[in-house]
Amino acid sequence: MTTQISPPRTGLRDAARTRENILRAAQKLFALKGYTTVGVREVAAEAGVNSTLIRRYFGSKEGLFRAAVEDFLQLAPFITGERSDFGERAVAVLMMGEEIPSALAMMMLATADAEARDLCSDLMHQHINRPLADWLGGSDALARSAQINILWIGYMAARQVLPLPALAGDTVNETRRWLAGAIQSIVDVSEQ
Repeated sequence: MTTQISPPRTGLRDAARTRENILRAAQKLFALKGYTTVGVREVAAEAGVNSTLIRRYFGSKEGLFRAAVEDFLQLAPFITGERSDFGERAVAVLMMGEEIPSALAMMMLATADAEARDLCSDLMHQHINRPLADWLGGSDALARSAQINILWIGYMAARQVLPLPALAGDTVNETRRWLAGAIQSIVDVSEQ
């Protein structure tokens, strides 16, 4: 009886890498050009794959867009840690987000398509607003969560989507300190 040694299973690793490449290409293109103008073939070309793989991994362009947005909507880095450091931690996470394709740009550019806009709104509520409100606690938690999101969205819009020249050099550092304090003041509000 001979024992046959199976080759290592690289297919799963390659599939994960291919899926990741498609997702990153889509995020880049959706952030630069918008959901309505980017096609599946263009994403496939950017990722260096056949366009049929997009359907295999994501089902459709809409499924790809959902995955691209959801991938960025992660609340854990914001809420993991001490409550008293939330404002500073939030600004640090936003600063890291300045180095990658903008989830905000993807969502803002998607507003030209009603279904994509509704999807983005639902995903923000499901992955950010509602969980943040649960973490904040209190009867006004959802309103406070929305206030924090308004600050985050405004900052990221002014840094990435429509960069303000005034937010450069020392000014951006002053703005970040202000933002951390403003966010922290919303977190620290005790229930009335």
